Amino acid sequence: MRWMALDHGTKRIGIAFCDEREILATPFDVWPQEGEATLDRLARLAKEEGAQGLLVGLPRHQDGAESATAPAARAFGRALAGRTGLPLCFINEHLSSAEAERLLAQRGVKPGNRKARLDAAAAAVILQDFLEDRRGRGLAADALG
Repeated sequence: MRWMALDHGTKRIGIAFCDEREILATPFDVWPQEGEATLDRLARLAKEEGAQGLLVGLPRHQDGAESATAPAARAFGRALAGRTGLPLCFINEHLSSAEAERLLAQRGVKPGNRKARLDAAAAAVILQDFLEDRRGRGLAADALG
């Protein structure tokens, strides 16, 4: 199943996709958050890229409680799912940006270039965690058929 993952923010949206076998999550792009226009663009992108499911990172605190921005992420995900007709999952995104920053640094991306790529890398981290969890529970594409 090809998932489109989103790292929802008030200013930017990080986008990542996985392959249909649910093996590898890959950062795609970072788009400005422009409300309805962004939802329309993302719906078109999901169709163009053959997305079969949506994954939206849900901001949580270290104790697991949802952050103040979680309702906006939920509303955004539901609005996009309504436009696309795709199944929607939410996943805890706690520490995804920190992990994305670490991975970018490890790959030698210079600090000045990291900010522009960080949200897409965070979306890929969220998606990779989701895929690994699905594999661990026997829910990956191979296990489904």
